[in-house]
Amino acid sequence: MAQITQNSQIPLDLKDRKILYQLDINSRQSNAQIAKKIGLSKDVVNYRIKQLETNEFIKGYYSIIDLYRLGYISFRIYIKLVNASHEKEKEISHFLINNKKVMYLGKIDGSYYLGIGTYVKSIYEFEEFYSDFKNRYKEYIGKEEISIFTKAYHFHRAYLLDKKHDELNPELIGGENKVECDKKDIEILKLIAANSRISTIEIAEKLKMPATTIAFRIKQLEKKKVIQAHRFIFDFEKYGYDYYKIDLTLNNTSRIKDLINYCHLHPNIIYIDQTIGGSDFEFDIEVKNKAQFLEIMDELKRKFPEIREWSYFTVRNYDKLLYFPDN
Repeated sequence: MAQITQNSQIPLDLKDRKILYQLDINSRQSNAQIAKKIGLSKDVVNYRIKQLETNEFIKGYYSIIDLYRLGYISFRIYIKLVNASHEKEKEISHFLINNKKVMYLGKIDGSYYLGIGTYVKSIYEFEEFYSDFKNRYKEYIGKEEISIFTKAYHFHRAYLLDKKHDELNPELIGGENKVECDKKDIEILKLIAANSRISTIEIAEKLKMPATTIAFRIKQLEKKKVIQAHRFIFDFEKYGYDYYKIDLTLNNTSRIKDLINYCHLHPNIIYIDQTIGGSDFEFDIEVKNKAQFLEIMDELKRKFPEIREWSYFTVRNYDKLLYFPDN
C-alpha cells in the first residue's frame, strides 16, 4: 500500500510524468539512464526529480522485497474499535507502532478502523503477538478479521502516461521457495528496502564492505528475485487521484486467472492481494475521482457477472509503514 497524505493538486507536464513512470519501473536506475530513455539531458532530469521531491510528489523510494523467500509469512488484521476513548485509541496505536512484528498500521475509512500488517516466521509467533494484543485490549475490539497473505501482485502506474494497458510484467510476492541469505545480505536488504536510490558507495561505507561486493550482492538478490523491483512512494492525492481498496465476493472462483489478467492490463489497478481468510478477490486502484472508480466497477461487473457483491474502503493515513521487518 502507498503512503497517503492530504495535499492539494499541482499539475505536472508530460516530461515530469515520464520521469515518474521511469521511477515506477525502476527507481534505482541512474538519472543519466532516465535522461536517455525520455530524451532529456541529465541535468534537466536531476532538476526535475529534485522539484518532484520538494513538491512531495515523490515521498521516498523503496525496494519491493519478497519476504516470503526469506522465510516470513504475513498476517493482516482488520479491527473495529468500540468504547475506546481518543486516549485509548492513541494507546492502542502506540502499542502497535512500537511492536517489531508490525510492518504497517493504517487508519481505515470503512467498516473497520485499523488495518494491521505483520510479518512473522511462524503462526506461533503471530499467535504470541496477537494473544498479547488481545490480553491488553480485548474489551475495545468490536469486530476483527484475520487473513494470511499468500501472494501479492504489484503492477505499474500506466495511467501516468495515459497508457491503455500496463505493458510490463508484474512483480509477484509469495508462492516461491525460500532463498538462503546471510547476515550481510540482510543488512543490504534493510538499507535498500528503506531507500532504493541509496548508492552502492553509501551502502559500502555503512557496512564496511567493498562497493564491488555490494553491487555483486544486489545483482544476486535481484537474480534470485528476493529483490523484486525498485519503486518510489507516490503522493497520488497531490496528483489529483483517489485510492480505493476493493473486496469482491464471487459466486464461484473459476475465473480468478481472468480477473488477475484484467487487473494486470488495467492502467489504474496497481495491486492484487491473494489471501486466506479475506474476500474472494482483492485489488487496489488509483483513479481521477469516484465517478471513474464507479465506471470501472460497472465495467468489471459486466465482464465478470459472477461477482455477487463488492465493497471498498480507503486508508486515511499510515501511522507506521516499513518495507523490511525490524526484527
